[in-house]
Amino acid sequence: MNRPIAVEEEIDRQIEHIRDVMNLSGKPVNALPGRQILLVRNARYHMAGYLPHETAMPTSQGYIVFQGDPTPSSEARGGILRFVAEEDLRTPDYDRARKVIQLWVNRSYLSLVLEQLKHRRHYLWIGFFDNGHTYADLHSDP
Repeated sequence: MNRPIAVEEEIDRQIEHIRDVMNLSGKPVNALPGRQILLVRNARYHMAGYLPHETAMPTSQGYIVFQGDPTPSSEARGGILRFVAEEDLRTPDYDRARKVIQLWVNRSYLSLVLEQLKHRRHYLWIGFFDNGHTYADLHSDP
């Protein structure tokens, strides 16, 4: 087994913090997808307009596509962070087949994320807990 790197240890500390703050029972799920950590190499910005289906109103969405490398305990190769209206928020997800972390955030956080992407180091991660709790976020270091 590979030795954990600093980012993995930081995520482990955050998992314990999440468990404490949210009174989660049990331990984090260790089997895949368990937790996935993507060390971000680059980000591509997208704005899209679309029609969800024939009877719907046209809408739009901003999103960022991340490419990077997994940490030693992970398999993630990419990520998608979508900026949506509050009513369109979804549970974070990990697509095992594509090895992609998917995260939907309120569009009001766009300016914060753009500021984070000015930092030197970024990673996107997702964690799954045995009681169905899912948590994901984008981290950055100035």
